[in-house]
Amino acid sequence: MEFTERQQRIVKMLKAKSPLTGEKIAGQLKLSVPTIRADLRLLTAVEVLKARPKVGYVYYGDSKLGVDYANLYDQPISTIMQPAATIKDDATLQAAISKLFLQDVGTLFVLDQTDQLVGLISRKDLLRASFNNSNPESVLASVIMTRMPNIVTVTADTTVKQAGQQLLKHKVDSLPVVDKSAPKSVIGKITKNRIFQHFIEQA
Repeated sequence: MEFTERQQRIVKMLKAKSPLTGEKIAGQLKLSVPTIRADLRLLTAVEVLKARPKVGYVYYGDSKLGVDYANLYDQPISTIMQPAATIKDDATLQAAISKLFLQDVGTLFVLDQTDQLVGLISRKDLLRASFNNSNPESVLASVIMTRMPNIVTVTADTTVKQAGQQLLKHKVDSLPVVDKSAPKSVIGKITKNRIFQHFIEQA
């Protein structure tokens, strides 16, 4: 994480002398307390400073300054992607429901008989199809799936940041990871939860 010049000055000030109240820090910076309140809140949140009631702020450590966030974001998703849950396009709605809940996943990637990606089925798709069809054994996955090319895919060399941006942009929870040389061959998946887990583990 890169701190602003003002935040760096606050850290340097507290590193040289602790504790200091918010009023004293603001005074040395020739600013008001409300102006620096957000800075103090951030530095406390990342544990560079500690706030002590009736005492002030103390320097706690700059270990958080050493976190290589650039590397964290620029890692390829090949290092964190998960196995993809797949189903054939001629599987029934009942089979899709069973597989999704037994594997506890949010999305099934639909493959044709040559194992090429042709669509995906989300929990919402299954719920909607279940309400609209009284006989789930009579409906095929190919009927209820979202079809290619309306599916966003990523490759194993996509960075964590790029994958996260795609997930947010398209408002989806999961993306299929495909072989770069075979764009319809699914080799894994990346999800919002997996990216969140990655950041927590690295922190």
